[in-house]
Order: sequence, then structure tokens, then C-alpha cells
Amino acid sequence: MNLELHLENFDGPLDLLLHLVKETKLDIYEINMSEIIETYLNYIESWQELNIDIGSEFLVMAASLIHLKSKMLIGKTVEEPENDDEYSISSEEDLKNKIIEYEKYKNITSEFQELEAKRKEIFTKIPENLKEFQDRKELINEGLTVDDLLKALLKIEERLRYKEPLETKITKREISVKDQIVSIRNILSQKRKCLFEELFFQATKEYIIATFLAVLEMTKQKEIMLKQKSNFDSIMVEMIG
Repeated sequence: MNLELHLENFDGPLDLLLHLVKETKLDIYEINMSEIIETYLNYIESWQELNIDIGSEFLVMAASLIHLKSKMLIGKTVEEPENDDEYSISSEEDLKNKIIEYEKYKNITSEFQELEAKRKEIFTKIPENLKEFQDRKELINEGLTVDDLLKALLKIEERLRYKEPLETKITKREISVKDQIVSIRNILSQKRKCLFEELFFQATKEYIIATFLAVLEMTKQKEIMLKQKSNFDSIMVEMIG
């Protein structure tokens, strides 16, 4: 293997060992660990010859690998007391497991770094105190609110859908708020006032929304008045003037 590596490129000895494993382009369980150990020790030796300041953790790992290598050479199989030190290697299998575990942590760290980078692109706003709007309801007229109209609209939509024929021919037709204002004017020009639901003839979403917005716009312009005697009663629409 090429020895052109720099110590500062690695976060620690396990990072270097993981790099050496990946250089083989093989699954870690198929790798001859003695070759990886030999390569690691060669790197440490070459850095020492170049008088490079080597971190103590790299040297501790080198000592553990030399100890493991000696056991592998003489075929020693006696179990040794477990040691939680990350640089203490008890067997070839232990070395593989430590590298695998390190890779998992490294991958997770990489994911967190990506999430952190994405989070930096998001700008947040300090929450505002909205208590002053908590109990506020926008009045239309005659004590009616937008909520009252929405409730009535939902009932109308449900009734219209129930009356729809099972087989319908779908045709695309643009329905504008301006068109519905004209339609409402025509209705009210004949009888001056009518029930809110009498303004709706179709169950399509576009038609219902356009008609609802037309009612709101005409109310805003004081062209019509909405009345309701009591809660849950029908809403009357009456032309003004």
C-alpha cells in the first residue's frame, strides 16, 4: 500500500484503521486483519522516521496491535480479562468489532453534521403574543361571523353532494368571483332577499368557493346584508338599497 498519508487527516487510530480497511475494498469480515495491522504499524514507523509528532493514542493502539500480532503468530488462544479501553484489543474479532462500531458512530456523526448544516439555512422568528386575538371574531354584519358562514357553507356542500346524480358528465368551466357576484345580483334583483343556501346550485369545489367569496366581497362592499335570528338558524341574504 502507498504510504502517502498525513496524520492530521485522521481523527484517531480507529479512523486510520477504518481507512485502511476501506482501501482493501473488501467486507471487513473477509479481510486478513494481520495485513491491516502490518500496514498500520508501517505507517507509524514511517512517521517516526520522519520525526512527525505522533499522537499518544496512535502509539497506544500500535502497542496493542503489536501485542495482538504476537498472539496471532504464536496461536495463543487463552482468554484475557475484558478491558473497556478502546485501544485495548483482545482478539482479531475484537479488532473487527471495534472498527465496525467506530464506522457506525462516524456515519451517524456525518448525518448529524448534514442536519446541522441544513438547520443553519432555516431562519426562525421569535414567537409573538397573540392573546389579544384569541377571542376576537371578525363580524360580517348583524352579529354574524366568518365562522358562522363557514358552518353554513359546510352544510350546503354536504346537501349538494347528496343531491348529485350518480352519473355526471364532467366539463371544464372557469368560474370567477366576478361571475358569481353578477349571478347573486340577478337573484336578489328579482326577490330582494333569499336564503344563503339558495345562492348555491352546484357541488363543485370551484363553484362553491367562488360563490362564497362573492358573498364576502358583496358584504364588504355593503351591497348585501346577512341576517340570522339565532344560532343555527338559516342565514338570510338581503340586498341593500
